Formats: sequence, structure tokens, C-alpha cells
Amino acid sequence: MISVEDYGIAATFGITMALIQMATGLGVDRLIIQAVDGNEPKLQATAQAFNILRGIFLAIVLYAVASPVAHLFKLPEVVWAFQWLAVLPLITGFVHMDSARFQRAMRFGPLAIIGSVPQVITLAVSAPLALYFGDYRVMLWIITIQAVTTVLLSFLLAERKFKLAMDKEYLHRIFTFGWPLMLNGLLMFGIFQADRGIVGIAYDMENLGWFSAAFTLTLFPAIVLMSAAQNLMTPMIAKTQTDPELLGKSAVASTKAFFILGTLMAVGLALGGPSLSVVLFGEKYLGGAYIIPWLALMQGIRMIKAGPTTVAVACGKTKLPLYSNMLRSTALPLALFSVWNDWGVIGIVLSGVFGEFLAAVFFIFLIRKVTGLHLASLYGTMIISIALMAAAMILSLYLVTGLSPVLEISGAVAFSLVALAVLLLFAADLIAWVKEHGKTPQATSGSIEQ
Repeated sequence: MISVEDYGIAATFGITMALIQMATGLGVDRLIIQAVDGNEPKLQATAQAFNILRGIFLAIVLYAVASPVAHLFKLPEVVWAFQWLAVLPLITGFVHMDSARFQRAMRFGPLAIIGSVPQVITLAVSAPLALYFGDYRVMLWIITIQAVTTVLLSFLLAERKFKLAMDKEYLHRIFTFGWPLMLNGLLMFGIFQADRGIVGIAYDMENLGWFSAAFTLTLFPAIVLMSAAQNLMTPMIAKTQTDPELLGKSAVASTKAFFILGTLMAVGLALGGPSLSVVLFGEKYLGGAYIIPWLALMQGIRMIKAGPTTVAVACGKTKLPLYSNMLRSTALPLALFSVWNDWGVIGIVLSGVFGEFLAAVFFIFLIRKVTGLHLASLYGTMIISIALMAAAMILSLYLVTGLSPVLEISGAVAFSLVALAVLLLFAADLIAWVKEHGKTPQATSGSIEQ
């Protein structure tokens, strides 16, 4: 309903927000989940006060950089839109942290509602907004509605009263726990958003539009699956962090689970993604179909890397993801090199695939030393995953065009189901681990209190 160029302009809003948010994220929600005393009311109150202060700081920064960023993307006429973005962190800074606390007791219902309902609401209003505005302003309204509904739902589903505190000890712990995550956020911006930034600066808004559509098609399911899996597994792993033997089993289970998720996402989107992009965005976005299989592979490998990342964060070892993403960020110079040599957008994407592969291999060996991860327990899953992803990439390169939606999407679903069945043959230990550690604890002083 909006042009490819307007979609590209809208993508610049997401890039700007992502940079500011990821560069200042200290993971206070994960601290509440991971910490032994994460249920303490004063810790939660301090975390909520910190979020408000962070929101004020982000608002000031976003307003200050609105004009330079708009001119960087050659969009001086939309400075006002970048200034609008400054309101969003002010809103989201008031999110109630009870949904994070609930996860300590394996209560994921409120989190699921807070995460999904705003998406459903914005999906419902996106078409009317697109018909009314017909341009990039649709994105501004969508992200504003998401922010408001997220905060409102966090209060509606909370059990504790919303309180604020400024405890020095807890603030110190927030910064100690979170500064590696903050630096990691900067690197993750380079990983997730710099590719789009490079395309937007080196090429035109039309190229950025279809690239962003293809990128979003693979990134969105990756974020949803990864967030759901990490939210589920982090409290389960955290319960075993003081027992080396149990922690080793948890590391194997987490890594294997994300291997399965990453493989399924990669093969499914590699085979069905090009047609799905045409169905969702229209044939005018067909220009980006050829890169979708490679973007799917990149996100699949990134999903695999999230396994050891989840283990590290659950154990409070937040520096380890930073080390891994430092290696992953080497893909950024490669992407710039590909632009310099006029290799096109595909060169940027292949740089990302290479970087994700290096980081995933490095992190698996790194977490092995920290947790006692037994690589032998993963060999079967690794070999099957690699074979399935290789087969899907070959099929997508030679047979998938994006012009036969019913055939290609149904084929992708069938291939994914077969892949899941094969992978589950090597997942008996994972299933047993989930059954053992996924039980909801009784409400005690260490679980949910008012």
C-alpha cells in the first residue's frame, strides 16, 4: 500500500531507534530473572527507576541527533519524523517489570500477552493507516501505538504496585551486569542494522526498501522465536548455575534446542521466503527475493549462536556474548569492502553469513570451557543441521523463484516438517531436560511474592 521508497524511509526510523536502544541497553529484565535475589521489591523498584532515567536520556539524544541523522540519509524533509521518535523512549521507560519477575516462576502468560497483543493491534490498524496516510508516516503511528499498548498492558497484568527506588548497591549491580550487554548492544546494532544503514547510504531508498522488506521477513521470526526460547530457558538454566554437572547438561540442552530452531527457520525461509515476500509485500518487492535464502541462512546461524548466549546470560557471564559479537562485527568491514568493490547488496549479505558462522563456532567452544559443554553430545545434531541447511540452500538457488507461492510455500512447510522429525531423533536428552527443569515451582519466598 506504500511505495518501496516510502518503505525505505520508514526503515531509517527503525535503524535510528535500534542504534539508540541497543547502545544503552543494560538488560535489567534479565538481571531480575537471573539473580538469586531477583524477586526483591527494592531491586525491581531500582530497575524501574533506572528505566525511566534511561528513557529521558534517550529522548534527549534522539531529539538532538534528529537533524544530523535525517541529513545522513539524505532526508532533510523528514527531520520532524526523527524528532517524533524521541517521544517513544519516554513512553517505554515506564514499563512495569513484573512480567520479568513472573518468569522466575515459569509464568510466561503475561510476557506473551505484552509481546503479542501490541503486534496484533498494530497489524489490525496498519491497513487503515496505510490507506489514510499512504506513506512513511504509517510507521511512526505503528511504533507509537506499540509503545503505548506495551506500557498499558504491563501495568494491567502486574501484581505489585509500581514503585521507584535508587539503591546504590542495586544500581552498581545493574551496571556491573549490564555494561557488557550495553557494549554488546552496540555490536549487535552493527550486526542487525548497519547492513541496512550501508544500503541506505551507498544506494537509494528503493534499494533500501526491498532490502529492508527481505531483511524484516527473516529477522522478525528470528526475534520472535529467539525471544520466546530465551525467556523459557533462561530461568530453567539459572536454577542449575551452581551445580557444574547440571549446568553442563543445561548447556547441551540449550545449544541443541537452538540448533533445531535455527535449522528449521533457515530451511523454511530459504525455500518459502521468496514467495512469502511477494505474498506479503507484492511483486514490486521481488527485487529482494534472491537474497532471502542467504538472509535466512544468516538468521538461522544466529539462532544457533543464541544457545550458548542464553547459557552465558543465565549464569551472569554477560561478557561472553560480547566476545562472540566482537568476532561477528568483523563482517562490517567486509560489507564496506564489498560496497567499495561494487559487489552489490549480495556482497553485504554474504559478509553477514560469514561473520555469523565465525561467531557461532567461536561461542560454542567458548561456552564449552565455561560450562563443561560436551561437544560429543551435539555431533549428531550438528551434522544433520548442516546437511539440512545445505540441501535447502541448493534447492532454493536452483528451484525457488518467488513466482509460485502455493507450490513453494507448501514445499517449504513439508521440508521443514521432515527436518523437524529428523532432528527430534537426536533430541531425547533435550526433551528429558525440559520435562525435568520446566516444572513450575511452588510459590515461596524465592518465587512470587507481593
